[in-house]
Order: sequence, then structure tokens, then C-alpha cells
Amino acid sequence: MKYLSLLFLYFPFIVQSQTTTDEAIWKLGWRMWASSMDEKLELAEMQFDSLLNLTATPERRFLTIGMEIKSKLGKTDVVLELLNKQDEAMLRQICTKPFLSGLLPCAEYAVEKVENKALQMELITMFVNDQYARGNLMHDLVANYQIDTSKLSRSGGVLVDEQNRNRLKKIITEYGFPTRSLVGNDAMRGIFIIIQHADRDKEWQKLQLTNIENAVKRGDMDGQNYAYLYDRIKMNSGEKQLYGTQFSKVDRANQTTELFDTEDMKNLDKRRREIGMMPIAMYKALMLKN
Repeated sequence: MKYLSLLFLYFPFIVQSQTTTDEAIWKLGWRMWASSMDEKLELAEMQFDSLLNLTATPERRFLTIGMEIKSKLGKTDVVLELLNKQDEAMLRQICTKPFLSGLLPCAEYAVEKVENKALQMELITMFVNDQYARGNLMHDLVANYQIDTSKLSRSGGVLVDEQNRNRLKKIITEYGFPTRSLVGNDAMRGIFIIIQHADRDKEWQKLQLTNIENAVKRGDMDGQNYAYLYDRIKMNSGEKQLYGTQFSKVDRANQTTELFDTEDMKNLDKRRREIGMMPIAMYKALMLKN
């Protein structure tokens, strides 16, 4: 009984220590991302090295960012060493990155294989059109998929959203909810954006939440997609959001932000960490920069 009491006495501290480590890794990874976005490569590299000291298996996002930093600094040997440690599932997900595609461990996985190329192209064109209608011409996708921008709709976002939404409904009816193996990663990103912008058909948008959740569980979409859509649906219903993705006010002139009403603010960062999102303070700062 004495030893059992000691176990219960110390177990909470063990759990707390693990939680603290997970939180430290999460915050360090996002600081590395911020440094890389600001082109502070030497600092970002130091943060990546610290991350590797904390965990032998950083999550895919941070691993890819770290390897790109090493690549920009000319440390291809380190990138190759890291690639050789990855399993096939990870290589399939990361080797399509242009900076990795020419390296030997990625030779087999550099070109993403999809089951329906025509559907992939259609969905990516819809994605590009969505962004084009909002003043964002996605040069990387336009170049990679050789999209003819002269055929993009120059109508306003509302009309483009309606056209995309109606076409996606037909695609889902015909094929079921698409998968990454069917149409590829970029097309899956486009599907999420089309659903996220389906505010004029809230009932259909709400029905897609389960599809997005299942796609995240399969690894076909990022966990952040579920969070953004969940909060969007809650906001459209006049309810509190859960992940802090939606703002009621962003005042860049005065550098202030206000989140849309949010559940349990005390544990907001914990929820964001669990689903793969950056700390809320960093997210607010990012919104004020853009």
C-alpha cells in the first residue's frame, strides 16, 4: 500500500512533464516556422536542431520546414540523412515538395500518383478560380498544372462560389467524397476551400463536416481544415467557436484583434495544439501582419 501511495503521488508529475514536453515541442516548431517565414534561416536552423533534440519524430509539417531550411543553407547531406530515416508513408507525403523531388530517397515518390487525373485537374482549376475571384492568383498551382488563366471566371466571388459548390455536389454524388489517392493533395486543399466558402448553402456546408473529419482521420486533409470548418459552421449558426479561427475584428491600424465568441478560452491553446494549429498569440500576430 505504501508503494501504491507513492505511485499515485508521483504519477501526476510524470503526466505533467510529458504534457510540458509536448507543448514545448509544439511552440518551438511554430517559432521555427515563423523564423523561416521571416527568412531568418540561421535562427530557424537552430530551432530545428533543438526540435530534433527534443523528439526523434517531429510531425510532418515541422520536419518538412526544417529540411527546407537545411536545403536553403546548402546542407543537402543533412537533408539526405533525415530522408533516409523516414518510412514509406512519410516519403509519399513529403517527397512531392520541389526541394526534395530531385534527391535519391524521393526518386520513387517525387511525382504524386493519382487515380483520376482529369478530376484532379478540374478540382484544382476550381480551387484556382476560387482564389482568383478573391484577387489571389496562385502562381505555383498555375505553373505546376499549366492552367490556362484566360479561361478562369472573372465574375465575383459569390458567383464563382455557387458554380464551384454546385459542381462539387455533383462530384460527391458521382464519386463519393474524394480522397487524396483519387485526386491528390492540391485538389483536396481545393475541396476544403470550396466547402469553407459555401456560406450561402449553410445546410450543405454543415453536412460536409463529417466528410472533412473522416478525410483528416485518413490523412487526406490537415487537422486545421476540420477546425476552420467547425468554427465557420458555429459562427454561421450564432454559436461559440471552439478553435479560435474566426475573428470579429482585425484592426491593423491599431494592431488589435477580437476573436469571435469562443468556448473555454483557458484551454484554447491546448485544443489548437491537439489539432495541429499554431498558438493563438502567434495566429493573432499573423492576422495583424497580413
